[in-house]
Formats: sequence, structure tokens, C-alpha cells
Amino acid sequence: MLWTEPAGVTPGKTRGSTHFSLIRFNETAYSEIRRFIVISNKGQYSQCIPIQTYRGQGTRKHGIVVEDHSLIYTGDEDDEPPELLPGERITKQPLRVEPTGSETLESASRVNFGKVYTVEHNVKVLDIGVVCPQHIYLLVNYFTDALTSV
Repeated sequence: MLWTEPAGVTPGKTRGSTHFSLIRFNETAYSEIRRFIVISNKGQYSQCIPIQTYRGQGTRKHGIVVEDHSLIYTGDEDDEPPELLPGERITKQPLRVEPTGSETLESASRVNFGKVYTVEHNVKVLDIGVVCPQHIYLLVNYFTDALTSV
């Protein structure tokens, strides 16, 4: 989906992108296509966790809580997950997404179980696929662990 959020105090310093807009009150917003896993459908909105590549850095990006992340990939049952990036220390098992069309996730895609976003149902979205049934228990356990750990 198209995701827009405040750009922060120093726009452009951390994102290296041209996806900035000047909005009301002379503030800057940042927009990008963002991918999510729907955790809970609440009727008018869903609670979701983000999938990001962190500009191709994976969990090597400074400030990332590595323990809250797992590799996530699109593929068939026989497909192997992509390799971790050199220097990554992810310990969680990868999650496989069964694609519903031709969209795929980049090999540096990581799911962050520690952040929950609310996505309203009145926005345009593109269905990429579903977490394979064999990995649902991992999704639930990793999400629960991230939200209850101190």
C-alpha cells in the first residue's frame, strides 16, 4: 500500500529518497510503498506488522532490534529461503509467503514483529500472498514474543 508518515526532524538524512512532500503547516511527509502482514482484521481496519528491506540492508541497519525480525520470502513449498546478508544475526526461522499472483518479496525483506500498524480498509492495497499454513505458528509465536518481551 502507499504509506505516508511524518518525515522527521531531518528529512532526507536517513532515507536517501526523493519521496518527500511539503504538507500543511510547512511540515514534510515521506511516502513509500510498504508491505504488511495482516495480524488481525477488526472490521473497518486491520492491525498489521511491517515487511521492510531497510534499503537493502536487512537487519544490519543501525538501530534495528534484530531479535524482533525474521526473514520473509515468497515461494513454493520446495523453494529455499534466501541467504541472510553478510553480517546478519537473525535467529528466527524464515517465513514463507505463498504468492497469489506475480508479486514477490525482495530477498532482503524482513518482517518486524515488534511494530504494529493500523491500516484502514478504505485504502488501496495489492495482495501479495498468504503466510503458508506451516509457518502460521511461527508468525503467532514470534509476534506474541515481541509484544511481551521487555
